[in-house]
Amino acid sequence: MRPVLLAGLAALACGGGTSIAGGAVEPATSASQAMTTFMRAAADSNLARMAELWGNADGPAARTGQPPEWEKRVIIMQTYLRGDSSRVVTDVPVSGSDSQRRVIVALYRAGCVKQIPAIVTRAKSGGWLVENVDISAAGNPARP
Repeated sequence: MRPVLLAGLAALACGGGTSIAGGAVEPATSASQAMTTFMRAAADSNLARMAELWGNADGPAARTGQPPEWEKRVIIMQTYLRGDSSRVVTDVPVSGSDSQRRVIVALYRAGCVKQIPAIVTRAKSGGWLVENVDISAAGNPARP
């Protein structure tokens, strides 16, 4: 996985000092919208948009600076979640919570489909953020 991380960091370095942290964006109004937009950003290599859609109840990682090394984590997620297309398959409440939803997204890559589970959380400030994505379910991004 080290070459993947180095490639991602090199891509950022070649951007003329551009940071992953982007400007203010509209919050996602539903868990499905947050996941769909997050996956589209991964496919488009839009790390700034991913960082605005990934976080926890306190807010997006791009604004809170959490978790530690969040920029590297966004690069790794983008590497694993980049695909030809994706679509939300299920969006159900997490048991006993109205502020978290379990979303499963179908990731289409090189003629294969993978089911990727995720937890999407309502931020205190409003909107929905992708909090946890099981990137291991996406398989090895270097192999079809």
